[in-house]
Amino acid sequence: MKEIRKDVVVVGGGPSGLAATAKLAELGYDVALVESGDELGGILIQCIHDGFGTKLFGKALSGPEFAGNFIEKVRGLGTDTFLQTHVTSVERRDGHWILEAVSPKEVIKFISKAIVYATGCRERTPFEILVGGTRPAGVYTAGMVQRLVNLYGVLPGKRVLIVGGGDVGMIVARHLYLEGVEDLLVVFPEPWFVGLPRNVQQCILDFGIPFRPRTIVKEIIGKEKVKGAILVKVDENWRPIKGTEEFYPCDSVVFSVGLVPNASKLEELGADIDPRTRGPVVNEYFETTLKGVFAVGNLLTPFDYVDDAVETAFIAAEGVSKFLNNEPKREKPLPIRPGRKVRLYIPHCIEWLQGRDLTLFFRPSVEEANAKISLKLGDQEVYYTRRPYVRPSLLERIVLPRDRIGEKDGEVVLDVE
Repeated sequence: MKEIRKDVVVVGGGPSGLAATAKLAELGYDVALVESGDELGGILIQCIHDGFGTKLFGKALSGPEFAGNFIEKVRGLGTDTFLQTHVTSVERRDGHWILEAVSPKEVIKFISKAIVYATGCRERTPFEILVGGTRPAGVYTAGMVQRLVNLYGVLPGKRVLIVGGGDVGMIVARHLYLEGVEDLLVVFPEPWFVGLPRNVQQCILDFGIPFRPRTIVKEIIGKEKVKGAILVKVDENWRPIKGTEEFYPCDSVVFSVGLVPNASKLEELGADIDPRTRGPVVNEYFETTLKGVFAVGNLLTPFDYVDDAVETAFIAAEGVSKFLNNEPKREKPLPIRPGRKVRLYIPHCIEWLQGRDLTLFFRPSVEEANAKISLKLGDQEVYYTRRPYVRPSLLERIVLPRDRIGEKDGEVVLDVE
C-alpha cells in the first residue's frame, strides 16, 4: 500500500472540488485531489449550454469552459490529482485523517490534517416520488440524458415525456428539441415552472415546447420498453384528481425531480445532517461537526448557480487555513435558526472568533413580493435587506458584516416577511 502525506485531501473533482484545491494550493498548502471518475470537471463536462460563470468571470461560459478554467489552474499549480481513485474508508487516528483509496494501479493511504468533501449531489429517482409501473428500458434521469446527448450523440427516443419543471428539465427539453426530438411534453405538479425565469423563456417558451402544469405521472406502461405513461391531474396539494387519468404514448420518460446531496459517507463518519438540506450541518466556513472535515458545493445543498457553489469552496479553503493554523473559536457556537418563511439555509452556526463577513444562502418557503430579509440577534435586528421578489425555486444569498455580531451570545434568527 502506497502512503501519501498531505496537508489537505479534497474528495471530488467537480467545480467546487477544483476551486477548493486551487485556493488551498494558492494559500501554500500541499493538497491532493481525489476523483473517482475518469476526468475532472464533474457534471459540468456534459453541460454544453452556456450561462455558467456570469458572476465569477463576468461572461457566460459553457460547462466545459467553466470547469476548464479551474482544471488549468490546478494543473498549473502542480497539485497532485488522482483519477479513477475511489475512497473506500476514512477514519480519525492520532490527530490525522486516514483515507484509504483504490485505483486501477494501486491501493493508496492518504494521511492528512484536513479533508474537503466535494462529492456533489445525486438525482432523485422515480421510486422516490412513488411512480408506479414496471421497470422497462427507456426510463432516464435528466443527467443521464444530458450525458447521452451531449457526450455520445445518442437520443433517448423519438417521443419523450419529461417529468419536472425545474431548470435541468427545461434545459434537457431544449437540448432534445434542438437535436430533432419534436414530440416532447413536460409535466410537473406545480402551477408554473419552478426554475429560473430565463430558462422558462429561453428553453420552453421560445421553442413552443408543450407543457402541462398540475400534472404528474401515476404509472409507467411497458414491459421491456416504455410504451407510455398514465398522467393524472393534481390539486393544489398535489393529490391526484379522480377521473383525470390519461394514457400518454411515448417511448422514453425522463425524470428531473430534484437533487439530493451525496452526504451518506459523511453521515457514516458521524457528521450531523440537516433534515432540511439533507446535507451536513456546517459552520460559517462550511466545516462539518467533524473536526477538520469541510463540505462544499452541492454537497451542502443544490445550488442554482455554479458560481455560488464555487464561492463555498473559496470560503471553506479559508476555513481550512484557520483550522490548520489553530486559530481560536468561540467558547460556544452562535446558532443560526430559521424564522418565518424560511425553508432551508446554510450555514447553521458561527464558530470562529475572527474572520470574514458571514455569507448565508437560503430558500424561502413561499413566494413574496417586496420581501424583507432580516437577521435578528436576540431582540436586535443586526441586518436587513429587501428583494423585489423571492420564491422557493431561487436560492438567495446575503452577506452579514462580521462586526454586527462581534462576540455576542444568543442565536441569530433568519426571517422573511
